[in-house]
Amino acid sequence: MADKKKSNLFAAVGAATGLGNAFRFPALCVSYGAAFVFAYAAALALVCFPLLCAELHFGRRAGNTRRAKLWAFIMRVAAANSALIALYYAVIASKLGSACLSFACFASAEADLLTVFFIVTAVLITAVVFILLRGGQKALSVSGRLSVGLSLAMFCFLAVKGMVRGGAFSSLNFSALLSGSIWADALGQALLALSLAAGVMPSFARAQGGNFSVPRTAFIIVAANFAGCLLALFSTLPFVSYFPQTDGINCALTVYPQVVAAVAKSRGGARVFGTLVYAVLTVVAVHSLASLATPAITIARKKIKYAPAIFCLASALLLPLFSSFGLQVLSACDRAACSVSAILIAFAECVFFASQRDIKGANKLFMRFLCPLACGSLALFSLCSARFGCFAPFAAACAFVALAAVWACGALPQLTYFIKRGKILRKIKP
Repeated sequence: MADKKKSNLFAAVGAATGLGNAFRFPALCVSYGAAFVFAYAAALALVCFPLLCAELHFGRRAGNTRRAKLWAFIMRVAAANSALIALYYAVIASKLGSACLSFACFASAEADLLTVFFIVTAVLITAVVFILLRGGQKALSVSGRLSVGLSLAMFCFLAVKGMVRGGAFSSLNFSALLSGSIWADALGQALLALSLAAGVMPSFARAQGGNFSVPRTAFIIVAANFAGCLLALFSTLPFVSYFPQTDGINCALTVYPQVVAAVAKSRGGARVFGTLVYAVLTVVAVHSLASLATPAITIARKKIKYAPAIFCLASALLLPLFSSFGLQVLSACDRAACSVSAILIAFAECVFFASQRDIKGANKLFMRFLCPLACGSLALFSLCSARFGCFAPFAAACAFVALAAVWACGALPQLTYFIKRGKILRKIKP
C-alpha cells in the first residue's frame, strides 16, 4: 500500500513539474526580470497551495460530499478542458521528438520541421500514449518516475554549470513587482503548471486512497514544482544570448539549442548532448500529455470501452490542424483553454468549496476562506491583466463583485453557524 501511494505521488509530482517549468517559466523571468521568481512563489503559497489542498481533499471524498453531482459536473468540464490541452500537447511532444532526431542526425535543431521526422515521432508518441492510457495510474506512476528522474538529473547538471557561469539573477529589479501584469502571469503560470482546474489532481487523490495527509501531499507537489522552476531558470538564462518573446514550443526550439551549444563545444558533443536534452524533454511532454488526458479517459471508459484508442485517433486526426498555419491554431487553443477555461473552472471550484458546510478541522480554513480568497485574487489579476487593455476598469469591477460574492458564499454559512450555536446555548442555559 505504501509503494502504491508513493508511486501515485510520483505521478502527481510528474504532472506538476512538466513543460511549463522548462519553457514558459524562464521566458517570463526574461520578460519581467528575476523578480518574477518572487511573484511566482507568492502565487504558489497564497493561491495554488490552498486550491491544491481543496482539490486533493474533494478528490478523495467526492462520492461522500454534499452536492456530489455538482462536483461531478465540474470535474467533467475540467476533464474536457484538460483533454483539449492534451490534444495539442501531442504536437508539442512531436516537435520535441523531431528535434531530438534532428540533433541525432544533423547536430542541430534547424531540421526539426522535416516532415518525415515529425511523422515518425508523432506515430511513436501516439503509440506510447495509448499504452500509458490503457495502463491507467500504474503506467502513469512509471512514466512519472521516469519523467521526474530524467528531468531532475538533466536540469541539476545544467543548473550547476549555470550557477558556476553566473548571470541568472543579473536582471533582478524589484520595481517590476509593482506591475499588475507580473502578478497576473505569475498566477496563470502557477495554476497551469500544477495542472489545477484540470481534473488531474482529484484523479490522483482518488487513486491515492483515503488515508493520506492532504496538506503534506500538497506541500510536496508545490515544493517540487518550485524547485523544478528554479532548476530550469539556472539551466537556461546563464547560457542564452537570445530569448524569444514567445513562449511554448517555439521558445524551446530556440533556447535549448543555445544551451547545448554553450555546454558542448564540439559538433560531436552537441550531437550527443542535444539528442539527450530533447529526448528528456520529449519524455516529460509525453507524461504531461498522458496525465492531462487521464481524467477524461477515466470518465469516458465507464461508458466507452475503447476511450484510449478514440483519444489517440482524435489526436492523430487533429495533429495537422494544430501544427498548420505557423502554429497559430495551436496558440489560439492554448490561450482559450489555459487563459480562459481553466480560470473559469477554478472559479467554479472555489465557489463549490466555499459553499460546503460539512467541512471540519483545518480543512475548513482552506475550503471556506483561503480558496475563495485564492479564487478572487486569480479572477482579479487575470481579468485586469494587460491582455484586456482598456477593459481593465470594467474587469476590475466585475472581479470585485465576484470576490465579494464568493466570500459571501464562505462567510455566510459560518455566520449562520454561530447564530444557530448562540440560539442553542441560550435555550440550554438555565
